[in-house]
Amino acid sequence: MLDLDQPGKPLKQPLHEALRAQAVQQRALASAGRVIDQLEGELEGSAWFTPDYVRQVIDNAAQAFSGALERWRVLFDATRQQMDMADRIVKSHTASHTERQNAQRRYGDAARQYAVLLKSGNGQNNDFYTYRYLASQGFLPGYNFPRLPLMAWIPARGGQAVNGKDDEGSMVSRPRFLALSEFGPRSLIYHQGRMYRVVRAKLNVGNTDHISGNSQLATIASLVCSQCGYGHLGEPGGEQPLVNRCENCDALLTEHDWVRELYRIETVETVATERISINDEERQRQGFELQTTYRFLPGPDGRIQRQKATIQQGEDVLGELTYAPAAQIWRINRGWRRRKDKEQLGFYINPITGTWSKQDAPDAEDDQGGDDALLEKVPNQRIVPFVEDHRNLLIFAPVHALSLEAMATLQAALKRGIEMTFQIEESELVVEPLPKSDERRALLFYEAAEGGAGVLTRLANNRDDLALVASNALQLIHYRKPQSGIWTLDDLPSLEQTDALCNHQCEAGCYQCLLSYFNQPDHEHINRRNADALKLLVALANAQVQPVECSAAPVAAAILADEPLDAWLSALSQAGAVQPDAVNVSVNNGVATAAAQYKASRALVFLSAVDDQTTSVLQDKGWQVLDFSDASRWPQQFAAHADVFGSKE
Repeated sequence: MLDLDQPGKPLKQPLHEALRAQAVQQRALASAGRVIDQLEGELEGSAWFTPDYVRQVIDNAAQAFSGALERWRVLFDATRQQMDMADRIVKSHTASHTERQNAQRRYGDAARQYAVLLKSGNGQNNDFYTYRYLASQGFLPGYNFPRLPLMAWIPARGGQAVNGKDDEGSMVSRPRFLALSEFGPRSLIYHQGRMYRVVRAKLNVGNTDHISGNSQLATIASLVCSQCGYGHLGEPGGEQPLVNRCENCDALLTEHDWVRELYRIETVETVATERISINDEERQRQGFELQTTYRFLPGPDGRIQRQKATIQQGEDVLGELTYAPAAQIWRINRGWRRRKDKEQLGFYINPITGTWSKQDAPDAEDDQGGDDALLEKVPNQRIVPFVEDHRNLLIFAPVHALSLEAMATLQAALKRGIEMTFQIEESELVVEPLPKSDERRALLFYEAAEGGAGVLTRLANNRDDLALVASNALQLIHYRKPQSGIWTLDDLPSLEQTDALCNHQCEAGCYQCLLSYFNQPDHEHINRRNADALKLLVALANAQVQPVECSAAPVAAAILADEPLDAWLSALSQAGAVQPDAVNVSVNNGVATAAAQYKASRALVFLSAVDDQTTSVLQDKGWQVLDFSDASRWPQQFAAHADVFGSKE
């Protein structure tokens, strides 16, 4: 389908002309129109469907088809480059015998990958069988294959036969969010009874984001809000996002929110590993520190696609729901969990060969292989691997802050409740804490099923569905549904299920209620008897979801009763001064909380003394730090800072 002799490897001209033919497009438009006519009632009011949607899809079909083949082009170019680099070392008179041997092995491995990429025929077990490949790239429906998978090259077994055929090596595919850790740097893969170690990443050879002029990978810088987990991504090549405040929750973005040197990973290579110590196995089990961040995307009309709703029990607001169709989600591998310096993110990689360095790797003293011998004398570069995709997501943010145990319990309970209510598989729905696993302020749900299961939009738009989920969650953690149908906290002890000997079903949790394979890292935190989690679940079971306009202020930032702040606001009014733009603003990664914020004059008011380091950081970012800890001096300070507080007149 591709003309490999032309720059950029475009579609062959006859195929391109056939896809763009006017008669072909008219036939496709007529066929699609008949299908859409039958779905008119279902599509009415949809956020993504417009009258021109079908025509746009058909007009862009040729371009989308060519774009779906870009992954193959990148793999092809990267494999050719690996062969060329290895060939240069084999021919070099300055290379040692060991270097030549390693280069010959790498050349042979690349040649086998090259043969797999060019293999013709319609063998459906081939990873690059046409329909299977196009399904994996999201161009064709392919419910049996993960969309946009991350691939790992498993080398041939050295002449051994597999199923009666010579082993040519193979590509192993995994959904990209799972593969970011399973195929992470220096990690182990178990495949067909053997162990393989991930030693190299296929770099995006030929792309504009590959190598810059100074032999460094062109990476991306980002700011991930420490309050809500919202991501602000820069451009490949070092252009940084120019934002001082979070676009989602308006919190101040600080130096601690930076995640620099991001690099997209799509394909990795492995080598067979014969020896592995029990210590290495234990270190590998520690795994990676992963972080998930998200971004709302504009719809066809250019407006951000986002729906908000409040969860109300009578007059009390319990929390906020935010739903977004096809939002952008990034999963970032910040580094080994057991790394010494938690502020140091990422892994070292050779920017020319893509070989992961043993530097900082847990297996450094155990691995004996010489596979990471550098093909070029180029210093290693530290990068932070990430993958991205588009998913339907729903964010649940409680109004009141909850402990780690309560949030972990609530996370497991709501996930299992949704699965039970809508009868979906456990792997079809993923829930993660925001902004981080050790600092949980909200829960991010997204649909892992291809195309989405349609569950999250029901929770955000149907008034009683969330209450049904919470009710099922309470029954799941061994409580009988009350005969009246109304859950109350006082009745829970009498509703708890017991066996014939009046023993409780479980203590903190079991695999019949909240524990599962998918939430193993949270097992030590999950406690079905947590008072705060039970209180909120009971309230949710009696609550209703009320849609609100997106322009409304986030309920998660609702102001709680604060006597010092109330007194200061009262004094502010008596002085005839201007009211602040926001109150109770968390700054410097949560180190301190500003009582009030004035955006125009870039001033922050603190009602308690602030340490010198925090003051210095804020001043470096251009903020005035106003200390109002002495209530007796408030009138004089209002007058002294007239540029900030001004006057109502």
